[in-house]
Amino acid sequence: MTDETPTRPNPASRTQLRALFRGRGFRPRKQLGQTFLVDNNIAQKIVRAAALTGAEPVLEVGPGAGAVTRLLAEQSRRVVAIEIDPILVSLLDETVGADVETIHADFLKVDLAQILSSEDRGSWRCVANLPYAITGPAILRLLECAAWFDRMVIMVQQEVADRLLAAPGSRTRGLLTVLAEASCVVSTAGTVSHRCFFPQPKVDSTILVFTPRRPPLVPAGAQRHFEQIVKAAFSARRKTLLNALSQPLGLRLSKEETARLLSQSAIEPTRRAESLSAEDFLVITNRLLELKATGEL
Repeated sequence: MTDETPTRPNPASRTQLRALFRGRGFRPRKQLGQTFLVDNNIAQKIVRAAALTGAEPVLEVGPGAGAVTRLLAEQSRRVVAIEIDPILVSLLDETVGADVETIHADFLKVDLAQILSSEDRGSWRCVANLPYAITGPAILRLLECAAWFDRMVIMVQQEVADRLLAAPGSRTRGLLTVLAEASCVVSTAGTVSHRCFFPQPKVDSTILVFTPRRPPLVPAGAQRHFEQIVKAAFSARRKTLLNALSQPLGLRLSKEETARLLSQSAIEPTRRAESLSAEDFLVITNRLLELKATGEL
């Protein structure tokens, strides 16, 4: 954790950000979904949501020009930032300098486990501003590594936030909702107007806080089967669970076997995927493993 250099430009200022971009001939790329936070109050709100004490390492995904990064560097002992755009990597040298370890890489391809294993398991905080195009895959990557984090603060578009917070029975509930629910408690830390970004997107965003469950809802030995069941159920979400789980891409069980599995799990076969909680899916998973262990399936 180091003191901020007073002469560094503030990338949370719209005027300074535009000047930085002009100086490098940089234009935000639509194909990468690049939008940059230009409201210092929101940047501070995001950092407050991370609840930093100064002792923990922070992983930042998508630092952009460094509006949030510079605040993280002031309040934590170590910041590792992963950025895909080489011009922005160079720009971060100007806005945050040596206070941050910047990795030029695609977050969806980088060896995340190797980065996180440099610190104690459960010690990391994560702060991420995710482009819409990779929001789902990026959150799944973070959920897979949830054991390494104490807290994850992720800013997503409003539509994605609504989906992640959807309760059982909601039509917006999906695969990502259940997988997030199984490994984390998800809450909101506030909304962010589209006017707080440059260039302005068409929709507002939401700051979400993911607090990993200790222990996770699904034991490690059941995780693969749990995910298989959830994916099968939501891959045919208009179908009943009986039909969705017995389809060729489902559990590879006959309808009779699937009906028995659901009956012994006390789950009505006519229900649909969005009506189930993560706990319901775990009940099905545990029963499936029990029936396989006894040779009944």
